[in-house]
Amino acid sequence: MSIENITGKILAEAREQSEQVLTEAGEKSRAIIEKAKVQAEKIRKEHEEKAEEDACLLKSRRTSVAELEVRKMKLGAKQSLVSRCFDEALDKLANMEESEYLEFLTSAVLATGAVEGELILNARDKKAIGEKLVKKVNGAGKPVKLTLAEETVNAKGGFVLRQGSVEINSTLETMINGIRESATPDVVKALFG
Repeated sequence: MSIENITGKILAEAREQSEQVLTEAGEKSRAIIEKAKVQAEKIRKEHEEKAEEDACLLKSRRTSVAELEVRKMKLGAKQSLVSRCFDEALDKLANMEESEYLEFLTSAVLATGAVEGELILNARDKKAIGEKLVKKVNGAGKPVKLTLAEETVNAKGGFVLRQGSVEINSTLETMINGIRESATPDVVKALFG
């Protein structure tokens, strides 16, 4: 065999091998590309599902926060209405008819059990019923010796009873605040029940 024949044979075998290698490489690359496409599709679906879950979770959280805010607003409105009821009760007590108010304060003073001291009233009550209240309490049949103080208290009504260094605060505000906690459930029931 001549060199040309040998060279031709070697070249033919090399071409055949290169074609076979190229064919195998093409098949492998198509398989790799196909596998990559499948993985990419799988990843895309996972991300879509995760995004959908995250969106649902975010929506649920925002709905919960909104519902909580609504409950807070309703509670605030209810508390405001309850407070207004107590404020109106305070105003009604302070603006009772004079004879009823005098009886109310007389009972409240006598309920303290004090036998002496000074009554401190707000400026309006001191002027309108101060002396009448002292006379009524002192003449109630019990040995009571109360006087009307010169100073006044900053309150809508009621009184402060001073006995030496001890003061009994029976202003209308204090009375209302004293029953507020126990009366609130009844007020809530009446308003919203």
